[in-house]
Amino acid sequence: MFQCRGQAAALATALRCARPQASVVDLAFHTGGSADLALGEEFHHDGLSLRCAQIGRVPRGLAHVWDRARLSRETLQLLAGSGDLVRAHLLTDVVDFDEAPGLFADLSERRRHVLSAALAFPAA
Repeated sequence: MFQCRGQAAALATALRCARPQASVVDLAFHTGGSADLALGEEFHHDGLSLRCAQIGRVPRGLAHVWDRARLSRETLQLLAGSGDLVRAHLLTDVVDFDEAPGLFADLSERRRHVLSAALAFPAA
């Protein structure tokens, strides 16, 4: 199961929803505290595994075969083959580059809720 919100309450919900002995992969960066995250029943008693995913980092034992060049190649290959699916299922917003300042202003003022956004650039 993947958790992407960056909020302790969302991570707690992911742990609560996971089946016993499942793994929860936290893709988010948590800036606040974790008062909503209790590691009792859901985590300890159900034997859950919590993994942290970080951009550009691979497990130590695989670092020699997953260098930056291979990560880049595989990412481009994934996007070439499945880019439309990634866009349809992972991005909530695609905004023209020229509209980016408005998007960022809306986000900072909490006028717009975006899970993930991409900037579209005009064709060269």
